[in-house]
Parts: sequence; C-alpha cells; structure tokens
Amino acid sequence: MRLGISWTIAMALLMGAGHVLAEGTEGADAAAGKTKYDQFCSTCHGTAGDGQGPVGKTLNPPPRDFTTGDFKYGGTDQDLFDVITNGAAAKGGSPLMAPWGAVIPEADRWAIIKHIRSLRK
Repeated sequence: MRLGISWTIAMALLMGAGHVLAEGTEGADAAAGKTKYDQFCSTCHGTAGDGQGPVGKTLNPPPRDFTTGDFKYGGTDQDLFDVITNGAAAKGGSPLMAPWGAVIPEADRWAIIKHIRSLRK
C-alpha cells in the first residue's frame, strides 16, 4: 500500500514538474518558433505577421496582424497559447482560426508564441 501511494505522489510531482517546465516562452526556441510559424501560420498571418498571407487576404474577418501587438482575446502568452491550442471559436471568436493543439506539440506552440512576440513593430 505504501509503495502505491509513494508511486502515485511521485508520478503526480513528475507530471506537474514537467508541465511547469514546458509552459511559457522563457525556454522556448525562437528559431524553431519561426520555422513552425512559417509552416503552420504564415499562410494566413503572413511571413511578416501582418495578416496578409495568401489565404489570409481572402478571409473575413481577416487574420490577426501580429505587428501591432494587439490581441483580441488577451495579450498574455497563456492567452495566445489557448487560442493556438483551442482555436478562436473556443473564446467566442471566428471559427476560421482553427485549433492546432492536436497538430502542433506544446513546446512548438510556445516557440511560435515567442516568434509572434518578435513580429511587433
């Protein structure tokens, strides 16, 4: 019995510690973020982050312009992470911003946010 409780506590601590270490942009790889942004985001948001990607030009409402640093659903890294993960519709916004949580690994989503932050002019 004691071993079971210790194992459960140890696993909970390890899982929690891993989650804390993975969160946020502090340890995120900016170069990887640009690569992933180019792969998943630039089609709509544009390579410069101005919302003028080839597909983005055709969308109504238009994609977010990251160069302004103005974010509709809050401007914290966690807010951006939530929108990338769950899509804008989860926040009551446009269904055009798809949820990417099942496609883009967590560390890459944080790296993308780090890159998005660098696009502000």
